[in-house]
Amino acid sequence: MIRFQVYSHGKAVQQMSLAGAYLFGQDDIPVRAQLNFAEGQLIGLRNSDSAVGLSLLWEVEGFGKISLQTTRLPIRNRPYNLNVEIARSRLLKISQKREEWGMTDLELAEEHHQMIDGALDKFVAALCHLDEPEKAAQYADESLALSMQAGEQMAQFHGEVFLQRRTSTQGFGRHSFGCCIDPKRIKDHAYMNYIKVNFHFVTVPVCWREIEPKEQEQNFELLDECVNQLVHNRIAVKVGPLVSFAPAMIPDWLYIWENDFEQVREMAYEFISKVVERYSKKVQAWDVISGLNAHNGFNFSFEQIIEMTRSAALAAKRSSTRSLVLIELVEPWGEYYAMNQRTVPPLIYADMICQSGIVFDGFGLKIRFGQPGSGCRSRDLLELSGLLDRFANFGKQVHLAGLQVPSEAEKQPDKGDKPCEAGCWHGPWSETVQAEWLRNVYRIGLSKPYIDTITWQDLADCETSVMQNGGLLKKDLTPKLAYQQLCELKKELIKPERGKGNQ
Repeated sequence: MIRFQVYSHGKAVQQMSLAGAYLFGQDDIPVRAQLNFAEGQLIGLRNSDSAVGLSLLWEVEGFGKISLQTTRLPIRNRPYNLNVEIARSRLLKISQKREEWGMTDLELAEEHHQMIDGALDKFVAALCHLDEPEKAAQYADESLALSMQAGEQMAQFHGEVFLQRRTSTQGFGRHSFGCCIDPKRIKDHAYMNYIKVNFHFVTVPVCWREIEPKEQEQNFELLDECVNQLVHNRIAVKVGPLVSFAPAMIPDWLYIWENDFEQVREMAYEFISKVVERYSKKVQAWDVISGLNAHNGFNFSFEQIIEMTRSAALAAKRSSTRSLVLIELVEPWGEYYAMNQRTVPPLIYADMICQSGIVFDGFGLKIRFGQPGSGCRSRDLLELSGLLDRFANFGKQVHLAGLQVPSEAEKQPDKGDKPCEAGCWHGPWSETVQAEWLRNVYRIGLSKPYIDTITWQDLADCETSVMQNGGLLKKDLTPKLAYQQLCELKKELIKPERGKGNQ
């Protein structure tokens, strides 16, 4: 058992939401545990006595409501001061990134050092008042407010330095910026015009359930029309995910074979082969399998997850040797693993498919914030930059394949239309915040030499989209501020002479 005393504005909290909270162990891997809040304490119950940390949505004054962590702490009877432990963890993370980035001869501005030093002074004051927990929590909150700002400024500063270096040496081609489109709107001339004018590569989503509603009866009419229209307009095409074992993507008839792994694998192999062969001369890249680290609708074992991934990549490579084969990861912080042990933590999954000799060209990484549910709760820029850095170790190109935040927070009708428990960044989600987030994340992402492309998830808002209000355009195709920001970024980073050669 691990206990935390929680304070807000110097007073003990009597009730709090635990939406998005979980315990984690070594390497930030979530662990199964029961969390509850009772008698003014947050209590975590689990079977092991090993050290654990706590991750949860936490309000930071002047910054937003962000998913933050404590360090890993030993089990003890006396409760920890949660405010102090969160502040400690953030300062430790800043120290680690400061050292890591310092090894690349990056010298932070004096103002950044001063802000970090101020956060350290406040944290020391909190430690000096641990016998007065309310006062310690107040000092810790002040420390955290400073360190959150300092951490993001570090990430932005680091990103700008390396973005300039990358731009000066090679620049970016037109295919660096993409979007995911709605195939059903491909005949909408205004919609298509936004694609032709602003994007030179797009992702066309595929749903196995919709293409093959009955076994051996495929309907490619809509996909044919969409791919042909894009190719006619000289737009590079990525198609996928070809296979996903999220419940909403699995054909109903496939459940007949859910206990026969070999048969399911053969069915998936056959479907991927048919699609890739059909469009091999028109499609430049494939998301062959998506989210198998988190979405395991058939309860595959770990070995079967790796084997299914291998089979999917092999089917695409055999059917089209020239196009890129990508494997997509979702929910890259792995919160889902605390609830479902039949899944695989994302970095372990990535490491295993690299070590298993699977032939593929890169990772797709889907990141959504500002939406209720696992994997979509808001995080800050330092945390995001740190996650991307961990993917550099795999030696594969990374495609940010589905970035998205909303221009308006999703409401909870059953709670008086209050915003959902998804967190917020720099204030409630709005068009302005969405555009600011896009600008910062694109610049940080493109500063990393192993990140090849960035795709925004939805070109336009749609009622059937996974995230409401997550498009670059409104439903009536009116541009949002995020769309304008993206256009400015492309104009700044894409060199016309290189773009002309890449067309």
